[in-house]
Amino acid sequence: MTDTVSLTIKIDPNLKETLKTLALENQLSLSQEVSQRLQASLFAQSQPAIDSQDTQETESQEEEAPQLTSSELKQIRSLLKKSKKKK
Repeated sequence: MTDTVSLTIKIDPNLKETLKTLALENQLSLSQEVSQRLQASLFAQSQPAIDSQDTQETESQEEEAPQLTSSELKQIRSLLKKSKKKK
């Protein structure tokens, strides 16, 4: 189990309500929602700077599909479990 520590911060009341709403939508505690969002912002892969010199543009550039967050994965798993129970 991962060790956790307590952190007390002061934030705008509207931000807190937004986070609470998102946590409810994602079926997470407020603490889990904030922790996941902080981790995502800190450990997100930064896009490399592109030098426009000596580059060629291609007609069709394939875009990678964005990766799902852990809260989105939890929601999908929950939905799949519910659909299996209905059958």
